[in-house]
Amino acid sequence: MKKCIREVRVSDIVYYFVLSPVFIAIIWVAYGLLAKFNVLPFNILYTLPLIILITCHFTKNFIIGMVLLYKAYAPLEVRAKCRFEPTCSTYMIMALKKYGLIIGLIKGIGRLIRCKPPNGGEDYP
Repeated sequence: MKKCIREVRVSDIVYYFVLSPVFIAIIWVAYGLLAKFNVLPFNILYTLPLIILITCHFTKNFIIGMVLLYKAYAPLEVRAKCRFEPTCSTYMIMALKKYGLIIGLIKGIGRLIRCKPPNGGEDYP
């Protein structure tokens, strides 16, 4: 049985919150070394957008890790006040996975802004 903190698995927190910054650092250091020694297989204009896309993917995972940390350690009094189904933190994770970094953040922050009386009910990304 996997160890859980509330409904969040510790392995998920480690994967999203710890490994994502490590992967970003490794990718950018490797890219810098390849560019420094002129070993890049393609022109820098072709490889830089690819590196930026990969970095956005891992940044999205890092933000998901921060939300998982919130879900694991936020007081239950705060988390029990959510008026929507699914909760705002679950909505943020779903939106980031479905729409990517920029649009997912916009949708998740928009949901947090709507989370006040008299709003409520079911709301899925």
